[in-house]
Amino acid sequence: MIANFFNKTKPVVFFIVSLMLFLYYIVALFQFKFEVFSFFWLLHKIGVFLLFVAFLLIASFIIRKNTLTQNNSYAILLMAVLLGTFYEAMFANDIIISTILLLLGFRKIYSLKSGLKTKLKLYDASFWFGVAALVYCWSILYVVLIYVTLIIYHRITIKNFIIPLIGLATPIFIYFTYCFYFDNLEQFYNCWLFRSNFKYYNYNDFRLLIPIAVTLATVIWSILVLTPKVSVSGINVRRAWRVVLNHLIISAIIIAFSPKKDGSEMLFMVFPVSVVVTNFLRVSTSENFKNLILYLFLLISISVYFL
Repeated sequence: MIANFFNKTKPVVFFIVSLMLFLYYIVALFQFKFEVFSFFWLLHKIGVFLLFVAFLLIASFIIRKNTLTQNNSYAILLMAVLLGTFYEAMFANDIIISTILLLLGFRKIYSLKSGLKTKLKLYDASFWFGVAALVYCWSILYVVLIYVTLIIYHRITIKNFIIPLIGLATPIFIYFTYCFYFDNLEQFYNCWLFRSNFKYYNYNDFRLLIPIAVTLATVIWSILVLTPKVSVSGINVRRAWRVVLNHLIISAIIIAFSPKKDGSEMLFMVFPVSVVVTNFLRVSTSENFKNLILYLFLLISISVYFL
């Protein structure tokens, strides 16, 4: 069964998940986004797909390195399935690039628990968030996660408070200087328009309504089940859980403010949702229940192409 197969981390699992993602991408591309075929069109689409493979690799590394889940592949499977479900995310270049850059920052944030090279990690995380914000301005809200994590791990000092601001300002200042030098400040200012959209009528489409409803219900259920169990676990587990929950909350806020309401904005939720649901599956003792949840997500990811 699917739960048993993905219960371990093996190289073949990543290959299968990548193949699944490739199939999602090809189907969505030719069903919804096909254009006039050309060599450059093909090259661009291959490049975009490789970005998603990089997304899975980086996310898998973060999870494994910081023990955010146990030794299984549920998280990477869920990420691929969610990407296939919200297929518009595979064609939103700004969100794709921003999310890859954000993952590089999250890698540093989740490793703060070790207490090693804290200042360097703070600078690196905020630097990547600054670059991501230049691509997709709402990404700047993840800077809040840096300070929340510092509070959670009791590492708030004057230096630790200032360093993220310096890291954030560095890429922004460099880009400002570049635009100023070439007399193109309008391009810089356009990065900070902070457009928003609070009209959610697009979510009435069954292709979005059903997966959003199921994902939201599963996440809420997971949090309600896991939080009491985590509260009696070790301090490192409790702190890591609080970081994940805050990551989830900030992602939800960004989605709420996002000017796009076509499903592409859900890419911001893919990482934290996968971690939360994977831990929910971990505490379940029923293989049938695990299979039910995984097959449900898989079925929805396929059905959206026929709705």
